Amino acid sequence: MVTSTRPNLATVDTLLRDGYWDRTEIISMVDGTQRVRKQSKGHQSAGPWGMDNLRAEAQYLQDLEPHLIDLFPRLIASWEQPAPGYDMAYHKECVDVGQISRAKVFNQQQADQFQTHLGKRVFGQLHTPSNAACVLSSNVLDTLKQAAEAMASSTELACLTQDSLNINNHECCPLSKNISRLACETQLLQAIDGQPQVRLHGDLFLENILLPKFSSLKHWPTQMVLIDPVSVAGISSGHPLFDLAKYESYATGELPAMRRGHVRVTGVDSQNASDLSFAIDWHNIEMKAYTQINWHSCLRQSYVSHYGAVDEAMYALFQAYFAAAMVLCTEGIERQARALKASVSLERAIFLSQ
Repeated sequence: MVTSTRPNLATVDTLLRDGYWDRTEIISMVDGTQRVRKQSKGHQSAGPWGMDNLRAEAQYLQDLEPHLIDLFPRLIASWEQPAPGYDMAYHKECVDVGQISRAKVFNQQQADQFQTHLGKRVFGQLHTPSNAACVLSSNVLDTLKQAAEAMASSTELACLTQDSLNINNHECCPLSKNISRLACETQLLQAIDGQPQVRLHGDLFLENILLPKFSSLKHWPTQMVLIDPVSVAGISSGHPLFDLAKYESYATGELPAMRRGHVRVTGVDSQNASDLSFAIDWHNIEMKAYTQINWHSCLRQSYVSHYGAVDEAMYALFQAYFAAAMVLCTEGIERQARALKASVSLERAIFLSQ
């Protein structure tokens, strides 16, 4: 499966995603067949992750058990030179569910059917016990620290390092102080590495789930293929809440709003730490995809059925972690919003844990 160099191609047909640290393309081979190629940007990556992550993704696909092979694209080849990458099967008739949501193709019943089946496949089948070394808590802590350092060295985000913040009318300590409180005053990091530990998808959100563009079949919402496993920081095992928290960060509309600039941020530019806020622009027409159809409640119900009530403190910590990771590789309004989200979420995590 692993080759010394990437297989030769005839043409690049379509750029699917120009990501922070990799490119995903539909390519044609000399024999006329098509496949999807995902390749590291190498030193052009926007963040500290990338090459190791692609290696982990390829290994993840290679190690899947027979009953999960239909849930992911088939791995065709992987390589190290000239930069790590892999080729996988191309599902020509499929689009990601992010596109389906924005096009408002599904009614609520279909969206519920999709979520219920996703919960069955992910929580019921993909989430098998993991004996891998527990690295999630250390990764969470390290990422939060990197974000705090990045904020401290940024003129744009300098006000977020002041001793006392007010974000969305909530008193909040700066991220650096709350990181110390997280380690010294709570058991959250230990809880993350507690039981159960399972194999995760690691990057579960609507754009990483494929469905046919259209089908007249009643089971259309269940014909899913998951792509891009392993989180941006290389996480593929840990507490099962990680996958739900990641999914909901997108399915509620917050993540796509921040990506597309449909968020209002105040106070950061004026360096006014006593009057900071961020809010999603729910009136933007693109956000109707998430206000007219509920893309998340049924998956949460499935999680509760499998694992019991959601640990809200751990959930808030994961939201802080996701936001902190993106502080390291975004800019402008999105980076400001992510920094505010990380700060207020970590404050909430500590409050709920005490």
